[in-house]
Amino acid sequence: MNPKTIVVLNSGGNVATSHWISGVEGLIQAWYPGQEGGTAIAEIIFGLINPSGKLPVSFEKHWEDNPAYNNYYDPNLDKHVFYTEGLLLGYRYYDTQNAEPLFPFGFGLSYTTFEYSNLSITPFITSDPNEVMVSFDITNKGTMGGAEVAQLYIRQPESRLMRPYKELKGFAKVFLSPGETRQVAISLGSSSFCNR
Repeated sequence: MNPKTIVVLNSGGNVATSHWISGVEGLIQAWYPGQEGGTAIAEIIFGLINPSGKLPVSFEKHWEDNPAYNNYYDPNLDKHVFYTEGLLLGYRYYDTQNAEPLFPFGFGLSYTTFEYSNLSITPFITSDPNEVMVSFDITNKGTMGGAEVAQLYIRQPESRLMRPYKELKGFAKVFLSPGETRQVAISLGSSSFCNR
């Protein structure tokens, strides 16, 4: 295979790539791009627009690594498959089990780089006495405009019930021109900190 190959996957999810992915220059997960998908993909490949998408799921290295693997099939052919993953589904499983996916939830490359700074957590005056506002600055440090998706996770270091290592509780998407800085604010209510 030519090492300068860029593979474009039109699929609804992960496919088996582990045996060839290290031999290609790039991989674009196009999902189902629609009528103008070819144009959009060409614009990304030729650097006319910035790929700013983030994975909404984790992609496992091998199907056996997927948290649903042991529960996915119907071995008795009785049309009953039991959901036993509980809270450990997707990124929660990989983080908690310290298992490395091929591409984690929220992964996505860009033609620019973003820098985070000035993290601040302050009480937010609402009817919810436990609500806080988490704010920070994001700066586009590159030479091309692009979108960044900031993800905010919470971890419960102590809980009477089993909890994932961390849980996504908020996110914000912001488009930044080269050199631009913008403050992002995400509010977290009582339910974000509940350990039941």
